[in-house]
Amino acid sequence: MDEALDDIRYLADSQHRPVVIRMLAEGRCSRAALREATGASSATIGRIVQAFEERGWLVRDGSHYSLTPLGRFVAASFARFHGDMAVARELNELLPYVPLEEIGVSVEQLTDATVTHATQYNPFAVVSRVRELERISETARSLTDFFPDPCIEGRYRSIVHGTQTFEAVFAPVVFESAMDSAFLDEFEAIVASDRTDIYVYDGEISHPVMVHDGVGCLVVRNDVDVSIGMIETDDDVFLEWVTDVFETYRADATLLTAEDLAAPLEDVLAEVCG
Repeated sequence: MDEALDDIRYLADSQHRPVVIRMLAEGRCSRAALREATGASSATIGRIVQAFEERGWLVRDGSHYSLTPLGRFVAASFARFHGDMAVARELNELLPYVPLEEIGVSVEQLTDATVTHATQYNPFAVVSRVRELERISETARSLTDFFPDPCIEGRYRSIVHGTQTFEAVFAPVVFESAMDSAFLDEFEAIVASDRTDIYVYDGEISHPVMVHDGVGCLVVRNDVDVSIGMIETDDDVFLEWVTDVFETYRADATLLTAEDLAAPLEDVLAEVCG
């Protein structure tokens, strides 16, 4: 019998035990505080603290309970395991479409990443997250072939009515879409701003990426080119890859100038993209 597995099962096979050990890891607690945090009955809390005490994880301190050094070790180990499994679940659907070897990162390096999922109930989750980043970022870079109206509006507010600096490499489809947008004036104001450098890349963009205040972002697409999520992390290797991808595309792109904006966008695109 693997007694270590028994302890893991004991902690995991309950909605209350993980809460109790997490609370105690933060400091000594009374039974009333544990009952309030878990919503469990006093009898249930009594059985949990008794089991913790029998395992050597807990000591009684008058009317309060505290973890032993062993208990603190167990709490920290379980918290790490729980966190890693939560990341694994979050990344499960995205990882088949993430070029881990090309990026040079392991799954372990993504354990602190922020992961956004597009779902059937929230298909625009990625756009919503990008809009949030647009509002709070001071510096931003974006390589994309998708720049919908909500993002135009968000960038406009952050750049023209804010202080954000913005460098972007857009596929022609972004400009073509903007010309038919109700936010065409705002888009042109973004391009004309002295806090922006906007480039046109005439080709396919394999991996849409962004950098917001030193955090690298990768929009993940499935095999039918649908955005299914986004990964954000300040991991050095990940950020370096995102930056390299952006700068590689930028090197082959054409910078739009203020003089370009004097002509209709469709004429500019015809000249830039041939």
